[in-house]
Parts: sequence; structure tokens; C-alpha cells
Amino acid sequence: MGLREIDTLSGVKTFQREVQLRTAGGLTVTDITHEVQAAVRESGVQNGICCVYSPHTTCSVRVNEWENGFLEDFAVMLKRLVPTEQHYYAHDDWDRRTENISPEDMETGNGNGHSHCMSMLLGPAGESIPVRSGDLCLGTWQRVLFLELDRERDRRWLVQVVGV
Repeated sequence: MGLREIDTLSGVKTFQREVQLRTAGGLTVTDITHEVQAAVRESGVQNGICCVYSPHTTCSVRVNEWENGFLEDFAVMLKRLVPTEQHYYAHDDWDRRTENISPEDMETGNGNGHSHCMSMLLGPAGESIPVRSGDLCLGTWQRVLFLELDRERDRRWLVQVVGV
């Protein structure tokens, strides 16, 4: 469901939507471009900026190409840089960790230190994309991608569109 506000003095519109999704887990990538573009159209903004953001520390939103070879190369590279098997992560050491512990983490015993490290390597949790004539200003092959770096979970992403 979207929320729209219009500043009647300046004519600047703001629109926000939250979208729920269930990820497959592991290192999975979901193309959310069509849903983001639909939010831009619903916002009524013709010229402005569209921000797409993941409020999860082990997910990210990136703009890149949706192509199987690239997606495979990207997964291999991340796993090489941040191995998941046979590597110690202090974040996963339940004898040592005392902060930000959820009951789900304790029940499963599955560590996700590698997911947090991958997320930090990817940079910000979201992207800002210009909007012109009511459309996202993406390059020919660019897509808006939601990346799951952890296990299967219910997730959400936010889109906010601001402009005139």
C-alpha cells in the first residue's frame, strides 16, 4: 500500500511504499525493477528521485545487469571473498557474543557473520535512481536487484519517490 503526500505550496510530491517478499535464502537475487517502476508511476512524480532501500542488515538493493553469467560470477566472487564454510566469525560465537541476539538466532544456531560481512562489502543498503518523465533513468541493461545474503526469510524493501 502506498502513502502519498503533496506539499501544496511547492508542488513537491512524496510517495512511499513498503513491499514484502519471501526470499529463497543463500545468495539469491530478485529483480524488483517492475515493482519499483510501478511505484514511480503511482506516485505521480514526473521528475525527481526514487530511493529503494532494504531495512535488513543482511540484504541489499543494487542496480546492475540481470544476466545469468554475471549473477553466477558475482556469487562466486562474494563467496571467495567471504567464505561461509570452515571460517570463524566472531559474530557467530555464541560463547562470546552478547549483543543483538534474537531468539531465532539462538534456536537455529545458524551463524550469519558471513552475511553481515558481505553486506558491508556491498556498501549502502539502497540505491537512489533519478526519475525523468515518470520513468526510472536506468541504463539499457540495468535492473533494480534485491539481494538476500542470509537464509530464507520474510523480508521487505521500501521505495520512496520525491519530486514534481
